[in-house]
Amino acid sequence: MTREEIMQLSADECEARKQAIRSEMDAEGADIEALSNEADTILERLNAIRESAEQRAALAAKVAAGEVGTVTKTFKEDPKMEETRIFSAASPEYRTGFLKTMLDRDDLNEEERSAVAYVATTGDSTNHTGYVLPTTMLNEIWDLIDDQHSILGDINLYRTGTILQIALRSGISQGDATTVNENAANDDEINAWAQVTLSGKDFSKHVNISYAMAKMSLDALQAFLTSEIAERLGAALAADVVTQIATDFDSTNNAITTAAEKKLAFAEVAAAMGKLKNAKGGVVVYARRETIYNYLVGMVDTTGRPIFQLNAQNGAEGTLIGAPVKVEDAVAANVLWIGYPKQVVGNMIQDIMIESDRDIKKHVITYAGYARFECKLAAAKAFAKITVDQGT
Repeated sequence: MTREEIMQLSADECEARKQAIRSEMDAEGADIEALSNEADTILERLNAIRESAEQRAALAAKVAAGEVGTVTKTFKEDPKMEETRIFSAASPEYRTGFLKTMLDRDDLNEEERSAVAYVATTGDSTNHTGYVLPTTMLNEIWDLIDDQHSILGDINLYRTGTILQIALRSGISQGDATTVNENAANDDEINAWAQVTLSGKDFSKHVNISYAMAKMSLDALQAFLTSEIAERLGAALAADVVTQIATDFDSTNNAITTAAEKKLAFAEVAAAMGKLKNAKGGVVVYARRETIYNYLVGMVDTTGRPIFQLNAQNGAEGTLIGAPVKVEDAVAANVLWIGYPKQVVGNMIQDIMIESDRDIKKHVITYAGYARFECKLAAAKAFAKITVDQGT
């Protein structure tokens, strides 16, 4: 493993890798020097995790004692009146304190320092040293992601903050709903279940800005980070959803390739929609903009009537046989995915956060956006794929 990969491991993952290294060292032809260097890096990572845990414990003690995280104000008009505030990621003081921290400024006031310390204690991932995003920024990022990648706004997305297990029924061997004689009991139901664990995959995007650029205003920094992270992390998350659908759908029965080159027929779209099962919510069609306007907009039925109807509601370009057609750049060119997006279960184990670091040699500040996410298509026949044949 590289140093960068090791420095992202959790404590449990480090211990597991230590055990593996011991076994690898006994193997014939083992690269002892490389394994030894890897073991040293793992020890460094474990020490960093322990140090972070100790710092958090100390901060937690101060929070419990009321030394940080709360600020008591005395009103000049009436010295006997006091106001005690408990900060959160939604607090304005946390937003300004967070942005000042990102710019490595030392002019945080008492409230900003307390807000950053308190939220860092209660809201950060235990395996990372970054800061949770202020609520306003996080909402802006997700709004932008939803605008740019419609499929992420349509799936069943859970922000659990933990590993999620879902049970998928693969069949009913006995006891499905049926007619029975009067006063007769239905057979006991016997289901075949598959347990799926959504433990997450890491998604990361970093940007570098010069020391000179770091003199920007707080609002400018917020706009810059929001735009950059939303654009690139959103693209990666949407691509993962489409890839997972392609992995999980019934590729044997629910995949169609057009009979004619570079032409999509109404009957082929109707056939794809007819293959869908396990309805949940409404059917949606996803494709790139060029695919929509090359093949769908001019489509007609057997009588010559237009099939595609312009309709800008719900972020759609229009409707096709009653289904909204949405632009999704994560879909491959000349491909349409048609299905029930609510059958995709997504688990956000770590919501979007930001870490920062300085390179004193290059005089740049690096901002890294990070999220941990995983999804699963719960029903294989809930999606169908149409590929427009491009010929040879």
